[in-house]
Amino acid sequence: MNKKFKFLRNGKSECSLAGIIAEYGPLRDGEIIYIIKKLCSLPEMQNTDVDSSRKVFPHPENIIISADGNISTADNTPPQPAYLPPELTQADISAPGAKVYAMGILMLYMVTGKETKDEIGSQNISRTLRSLIQRCTAFDPNERFRDTKELLSAVKRESGFGKKALKILLPALSVILIAALLFFFGREGLLRGGISGEEAGYVSGFSEGFRQGFSDAPGIGLTPASFDARNGNLSGNFIPDNGPFAVGAEDDVFYLDGENLCRMQPYTQQIEIIAAAPGADSLQYHKGRLYYRKGENLCRMNPETAMEEIICESPGGQFFIFEDVFYLYDSIGTGYLYGIDPDKGTLTQLNGAAKYNCLNIVGGQLYYISPDNGNCLCRSDIDGGNLSVISSGSYESLCIYNGSIYAADGEGLIRMDLNGGNPAAIISCPLSSPNVSDGGIFYISGKGRVLEWMSLDGKTRYTVVDSEISSFNIAGQWIFYRDFNDGLLCRIHNSGKYNTKAAD
Repeated sequence: MNKKFKFLRNGKSECSLAGIIAEYGPLRDGEIIYIIKKLCSLPEMQNTDVDSSRKVFPHPENIIISADGNISTADNTPPQPAYLPPELTQADISAPGAKVYAMGILMLYMVTGKETKDEIGSQNISRTLRSLIQRCTAFDPNERFRDTKELLSAVKRESGFGKKALKILLPALSVILIAALLFFFGREGLLRGGISGEEAGYVSGFSEGFRQGFSDAPGIGLTPASFDARNGNLSGNFIPDNGPFAVGAEDDVFYLDGENLCRMQPYTQQIEIIAAAPGADSLQYHKGRLYYRKGENLCRMNPETAMEEIICESPGGQFFIFEDVFYLYDSIGTGYLYGIDPDKGTLTQLNGAAKYNCLNIVGGQLYYISPDNGNCLCRSDIDGGNLSVISSGSYESLCIYNGSIYAADGEGLIRMDLNGGNPAAIISCPLSSPNVSDGGIFYISGKGRVLEWMSLDGKTRYTVVDSEISSFNIAGQWIFYRDFNDGLLCRIHNSGKYNTKAAD
């Protein structure tokens, strides 16, 4: 027997699920269960091979509900990122479990009116729906329902007579049991009440912490890139041609938008223009001060007072702060590496002319890609002595994290020790610009130049920005990137939320 929907008794014969939620708000549990059961029973929502003429991907816009409770699907709309499993792209929507994940987000949308997984911890969702949503949208694909048929079986079990009867009987039995305990074990009941109060406080605190954590990185569990007081920026942030344009500090995020030096509060996203800085590059943060190149000068600024001072003239090239030491590599002119005394404003030549790509300095050693030697990985002393080839392959970019080198060779990503030992292929696919931190590995993927995240073991991948980008920097839990087509600076949370222009 079809269900009658009260919100369609005002003359409407049918409406999309999106229209219903927009006009009437979230649905009740029974209505949600009914809709999911009906959807999972539709041939087009089961294995895509059942009806090749209609391959519909679940979305509120293409689910039509009639006044008599009939559920049907309209012409397909392009899969939306929120409904795609984190390990898949739009090209993978035929995967058996893709629709299961979408069904989970759909249930979340029906019960909260929103499509982000942080709502699971912040809304009053029944145990039944919460269990189904969490199973459908589990981060590990192996923990989800295998397909919509298995999901349908679970929904039927949850909404069956036994469940309903149990829900009716349990409160009554609980009242009887509690009354008996209060009568015969008064003191024990008082003690148990105290324990229950403590447990409730713990649950409340845990729930709030879980909600905030999930809000920071829904569905991924990413941690922000940790702040390193000894280095001016993350190793991977130096890969872009003009050096870093964003940096994370203890509490704030700073970035260069092409015209200004800006500060952003990472939780409220409140933006403040600190000072005009047209054409500035190589942004770094060290001991409470911001450092950057502007024109022909190397500058330092106190972000609290916006007072800028010129440290020294910069002959051009690349500026670095590694392990509390300041360096300038004149890649444009002499090819010399200089040490900088930021207090005296003096430059000291450290070695002879050389060509370095993706230069990193760790433990007094230079690590770099050598364009003069077929783009192999090399290591040497600061003065250029004791030069050795770490890996004889041809590499595009590298970064160093936690005592290991992560190098992209055009066909994949390789991790190795600082001496080149224990090389291991993390993933085999075209990628560039690896940026590795506590939060995992971000990189530009393939010819499409989309921004992706990968776990440190390479087993899990997630598309963060599905449009073309040219370069990116990580600053705490935020990613700043330049659009490949118009060059605009944009920002996005590492979870894939809040994708917007940096100036917004």
